[in-house]
Formats: sequence, structure tokens, C-alpha cells
Amino acid sequence: MSIYSRSSCDPGTFPNQAASAPFPTRRRVSPKRLPGLLEFEPNKPMDPSFQAIGISFPNERAFNEFAADVERRGEPTHLRRDDGVLHGRCLKFGKGLEVWTVHYESKPGELIYTDCRPAFRARKMQCIRPWILCESSIEGVAIVHGFIEDAETEVLFEVQNLTEIGMSELRRNSLHVRLCGLAHAAEIGESPVEALWISKDEASLNIGGQHEIWTLAGNIVAFEAIRNPVSGTELFWLIVAIGDFRLELIVNSETLSGTRIGIGKSIRAGIWLQGHIETADAGRRGYEGVDRFTPAKEHWRGLRRPN
Repeated sequence: MSIYSRSSCDPGTFPNQAASAPFPTRRRVSPKRLPGLLEFEPNKPMDPSFQAIGISFPNERAFNEFAADVERRGEPTHLRRDDGVLHGRCLKFGKGLEVWTVHYESKPGELIYTDCRPAFRARKMQCIRPWILCESSIEGVAIVHGFIEDAETEVLFEVQNLTEIGMSELRRNSLHVRLCGLAHAAEIGESPVEALWISKDEASLNIGGQHEIWTLAGNIVAFEAIRNPVSGTELFWLIVAIGDFRLELIVNSETLSGTRIGIGKSIRAGIWLQGHIETADAGRRGYEGVDRFTPAKEHWRGLRRPN
């Protein structure tokens, strides 16, 4: 296990320090040693976070074939460790939709199964400070616990792209991240609601459980209908105002209930919070023009000067 932290306080006094508790789990199975061959075995019932991006599997064989295809066609990255190498493969479907496979290779060349997981690379970059990252290479898990700099909102999420970034990014006082919640269920309401942001295990007083599973309530400030090019499923990309915190969500139209989606309406959802760590100059390199789907006041909000 590796622990990295950057904060204004001692690591031992970091608020609600995540490193002291066991790793949260989403759909992980026990590491499985394999003789030079990767296989993937999903938990039962099927992981709802895949459904959030419009992908479902009729059986275990279909999941294995899909994961093997990601392993073949995904863009490879790796992160070297003292006792081995963490390998990542990212297959991008467009519109920010991705699927990752991650496996760990020990120095003797032994392959250990870790994970195949869905992802969405958020459009907006957010700054987290202070922060702490806990990583287990063998389990393929990297969890960040920190606070959104402008909103001072606590977040704890699973990092998708640890194999893409260099160690220099983990030496910064601030992390630049792209956060997005993959919703397993959501309900749209007509009237604004009071902000709610609470982790599953905070609600159940369960320490060391699924901390990156959150329940939220907020108001929609932007949305766009997108389509998964693989399955054809209609999805919705949203920006939700949760008090001073702005969070992107991906919601499958098939799991969306309530009234018709629209700006100013409310949303209640259960999500898996995941994100991508970016390099400091990623915003300049990834500039694609003016974002027409976000209200102008949201752009000005990002230019607020802290006291």
C-alpha cells in the first residue's frame, strides 16, 4: 500500500483521514493469480455502474469477451512499482465514455487479476486541496480523499487513470481532477431541493465500506443528451449544483424517473464517484472551444478570487 498526501496540516491530522481505514470497494473481487492469461469475472448481480454508461451484459461470458476486447484495443499505460508493474488499458468510445482494465504484474512475471470498470472523463476540471491518496497496486485501487478548493466540499472518489500520470503530479499541493458521478438511479423533480451530499457509509455509520458511493440532491444547471455509440443507449450528461459544489453526472435514461429533465429542476441520485487526475497544463492542451452547454454565469463563477 502507498499513501501520498498534500495538505496544510500534518498527514496524521488530516480531517477524516481515509488512509486509516480499509480500502473502499465498489465491485471488486479477490485478486486472482493467472498463468499468463487474463480473465475477468464480474460480481453478481451485475455491476450497476456499467449500466450508468449504457452497457449491460446478459451473462458472464459476454462480460469476459467485452473485457478481453478492451484489453486488446485499449490504449496501454503503466506505472512501475518496486515489486512490479501496474498495467492500464483505456478504451475510449467518444463523448467522454471509457472503459478501463487494470492488472498487476509482479517482478517474476505473475499476472494478478484486478479490475474492469466503466468510466466517464468529465469536461470540467476541479481543484482539490488538501488531499490524500491511498493506493494498492495489487488490488488495482487508488482512492483520493480531499476537499474541493472553492466549495470546501469533502469528496472521496476512485481514481481511474493512475497509470496515465507521473509521480510529479502527486507531489503538488493541489490536485487537478475531473470528477463525475455515474448514477445507478436518479429521480427528477419539478421544484428546487435543499442540497444533500452524503456518502453511503456515512449514512449507515459503516466505517471502511463503500465510501465512494454517494447520495446527492441538487438542482440541474446544465444538461445534454448523448448516446453510447456501442449500445445506442440514450444517456444524459448533467451539471448539478449541490450548494456551492458543482458536479457532473452521467445518467442512463432507462434508470431515470420522475418528471422531464430540464434546467432549474431538481435531481436526487445515488452515484459511484470516480475521476481522472490531470496534469497542471491539461486544460490548455485539451481546449476545444467555448462550452455552449454551460450557462455563462457558471464560467464567471470559476473566476472568483479567494479572500
